[in-house]
Amino acid sequence: MANLFVANPAALKAEGDKVVTQSVEFNKNVEKLYSTIEQLTSSSYVSPAAIAIANDIKRYREDLNRMTAVIRDYGNYLLHAGDAVMRNEQRIIDDIK
Repeated sequence: MANLFVANPAALKAEGDKVVTQSVEFNKNVEKLYSTIEQLTSSSYVSPAAIAIANDIKRYREDLNRMTAVIRDYGNYLLHAGDAVMRNEQRIIDDIK
């Protein structure tokens, strides 16, 4: 027996919207983190240890930015997949008519 391909475009689009929103929230948290680090390290007295820790954390910013992009891209993939399924279903319906 053949396997069935079943895709729910509404569910794909809803999940895509949710994932895109999560990428925005993730990015806001990354921005807050680095803003806090900047505030903490720009005071008049900062220990060398604090600066070393802040510099170590700053090394991960590009990784976190890439993570944000991957999350967003996956959300967009889900949105596009939902649209593609809907277009394909409509094309099938139009061909039957």
